[in-house]
Formats: sequence, C-alpha cells, structure tokens
Amino acid sequence: MEIDAATFNNLFISKLDTSEGLEKAAQAGGAFVRERLREVSFTRGILPPEYLTKADCQISVNHDTLVKICHIEPQSSAAAVNFRGKAYERYIEGDRYEVPFFKIESEKFKKNEAELLAYDYPVTKVIEENSVKDIQKVEDGKFIEFTDAVIDANGKDITPAAAGPATSENLVKLFKALDTDELAVGCILMHKADWDDFMTQEGAVIGSPLASEILVNGYKYNTILGHKLVVTIKSSIVTPGDLYIFTDPKYLGNFFILNDTKFYIEKRADMVSWQTWEYVALGYGNLRACAKMTLT
Repeated sequence: MEIDAATFNNLFISKLDTSEGLEKAAQAGGAFVRERLREVSFTRGILPPEYLTKADCQISVNHDTLVKICHIEPQSSAAAVNFRGKAYERYIEGDRYEVPFFKIESEKFKKNEAELLAYDYPVTKVIEENSVKDIQKVEDGKFIEFTDAVIDANGKDITPAAAGPATSENLVKLFKALDTDELAVGCILMHKADWDDFMTQEGAVIGSPLASEILVNGYKYNTILGHKLVVTIKSSIVTPGDLYIFTDPKYLGNFFILNDTKFYIEKRADMVSWQTWEYVALGYGNLRACAKMTLT
C-alpha cells in the first residue's frame, strides 16, 4: 500500500517508543542499508561479498582480531606420453594467504523527532543519504587503494594506444594486459566522464546504427566490447582518466563480511540517533588479476 512520506515517518518514529518497536526498526533499517549498499557500491559489482560467521574465521597469530585463511589453487601441468611412458609426479602443496578483518562505521547521526516528522520524504532516505553513502565510500576507497598497490607490484600500468579520451583502441590495448597473461577480462571500471567521452566516438569506429542509437537514447547496455561495465561518479576515488580492468571474481580475490552489516537506532526523549557499521575483509589473491590505464 502506498502511503505518503509524513505518514511513513510518523509510523517509523512511533515504533521507537517501545523496546519491541526499536528492535523491529533496527531490523528494517539493517535490511534497507544492505540493499542500498548492493546498489551503490561499485566494489560489490566487481567483487561480490561473501557473508561469513565466526565459525568460518580464524584468530590471527599476529594480532587479536579475526582473519580468513584462503587457499591458492596449486599450479598443475600435463604431458603427452607414449604407452610406456608416464607423466611427472609431484606432491601437491597448497599455498595460503590471510585476509584480515577491519571495521567500517558511519558517524553517529542525530535528529530531532519533530524535524524527522517534518520531512517530505521517508526517513529511510535520510539514512541512505548519510550512513549508506559513508559506508560504501570507504568500501570503494579501500578497494581502489588495494588495487593501485597491486598494480604497482605487477607493473600492469598500461600506456594508452593513443593520446586522448577513452576509445575502443585504448580499451583493447588495456584488455591485452590480462589476455596475454592467460586471464580473461571480467569487468571494466571507469569514471562517468570517461564513459561520456567513449559515447562520442564516430560512427565509422563503432558503426552507424549504434552511433545513431546512442545519439537518441544513450548507451543502454551493461557491457562494452563484450565485457561487464561499471561506471562511477566518485571522482575522489576513481580519478577521471583512470581506467581499470579486473578478471573474473573467482580469480581475483576475496571480499568477506562478518555476520552482516549492523544498523543501530535509539530514541532518547525526542532525539533519534542511529549508526551503521560492518566488519569486512578485503584482499587480492591473484596479483596478476588487474590492470590500469591513465589516459593522456
């Protein structure tokens, strides 16, 4: 049933006057935060998170917090042999790496009950504009920070094929950084400004029918040159001119969330306050799995 924002806010706040209502409001707020994070965090579109419990984790030998021990699949080989020959024998030893958990939390927001009732949009919109955006910005920022560190290590900072904006020619050269390393390109990440430049390519390059379609309706597909596309407007995290590619998530790394994203809300007198936090572990398991191009 559709209800207006004022009625929704009144129903939401009225629940905060009892302990049972507080618990239900916290559950509803937590579900809302999780859903919105899935929609707005570009990291989750590149490396989908896996939810874990304490039983899935281990205690680190280096500090007092939990970690997740992940296994790297051993390299294998094959050989062509005649009927009297045999393949090489090797005892398999699996390598492992440790992904530590860390906490991401929003500020503790406070709002007067009367002010919340005066809003002409649902209180969940207030939560989204504060807690959700804070959490997902830290997630995305950490992911790009780790990605840049991996690219420094693997040397896959690719020089553009030609000076200028994002073009099919530049993207194809970037793809080769993974293609020639026996890895498939799974996803492309770019700033919205670079995507705008890509859409201005001439019909002679992308084909007249597609150019005409883009001119009228814009580019409506979620793939580009056969690969998944993720676009962001977060200039403070992904600088315009920086293009990233990643291999398939199962060959890329790990993104774990311990238990679930938490949402806490309370009401004291006429003051409503809330906070969101989560424990995440984020790490690369394959240092060859990403590449970057900075357009000139």
